[in-house]
Amino acid sequence: MTAPLVSIVIACRNEARYIESCVRGFLNGTVREIEVLVVDGDSDDGSAALVERLAAEENGRVRLLRNPARRTPMAFNLGVRAARGRYIAIFGAHSVPAPNWVQANLDALAAHPEAAAAGGLLNTISHTFVGKAIAAALSSPFGVGNVRFRVGGPPGPADTVVFGCYRREVFAKYGLFDESFLTNQDDEFNLRLVAQGETLYFDPAIQLDYNARPTWGKALNQYWRYGRYKLNVFRKNGRIGSWRQLAPAAWTAFLLLAVVGAALFPALRLPALLGVTAYLVAGLVAMAAKVPQYGAACVLFLPVAASIHLAYGIGTWQGLFETGYTQRH
Repeated sequence: MTAPLVSIVIACRNEARYIESCVRGFLNGTVREIEVLVVDGDSDDGSAALVERLAAEENGRVRLLRNPARRTPMAFNLGVRAARGRYIAIFGAHSVPAPNWVQANLDALAAHPEAAAAGGLLNTISHTFVGKAIAAALSSPFGVGNVRFRVGGPPGPADTVVFGCYRREVFAKYGLFDESFLTNQDDEFNLRLVAQGETLYFDPAIQLDYNARPTWGKALNQYWRYGRYKLNVFRKNGRIGSWRQLAPAAWTAFLLLAVVGAALFPALRLPALLGVTAYLVAGLVAMAAKVPQYGAACVLFLPVAASIHLAYGIGTWQGLFETGYTQRH
């Protein structure tokens, strides 16, 4: 096989349910000059065997790499080192690209030579009742703020992109993913680029389907981890990526102060009640907007969104007091 135009690096561990559809999404896409590097972290559910079969069928367009460390940043770095493409994209095994995903990234990078990377819109889906409620919350501005890769928005420079497609020289200039960040490693890499004056370009024409966490507990653990380690991202790069990332911590602090303040000072009860009421009304309005897409599962929209906010907020406060903590521990 001649050198591919684009290398796609997929981190995988025990993803037998999703990995084949993920890989075939690229193989059946509109750009043929690709290679798909699946970096497997010692899966014990048959994921590696599925990828080996696809590799045998595809004559070099699919390769299986081994990641004995079983960690996502190590997987991405193994893939980047092995990649042969002019462009290198990272991807998650829970996701399926649109047929034109690769071409849309190439188009965005060609149209914006100043951009170090491009990324697009993540359409959050699920096939379970609770999963649909989680998907609704994670695709709503009420749930996640104004992050364009989740809620959409106009094309243009962004503070971060999801599953970025990077120019190859970016890694030579700025290094690989920081392997101490077992969570938020792509977020840290993107903030590192922005801190150095690079541009990340968001284009809603770049689309993929992302399967949300299927259970409430897994979603809460995911967002608690995001919040807990977000401050390490900020500390390393000496800047805040986006103020929206601190909103859950601010809301969590407000709730605590409202409860304590209302108990100790009766005059604070009305402001506390108004704040909580405004939050609930905003949540109900956001829920109504998601009913046409997610149906009856939206009955759980507000509880799911509120618990995710608290999990992220508590994680952020925990991370604040873990000064010097690294994710290797």
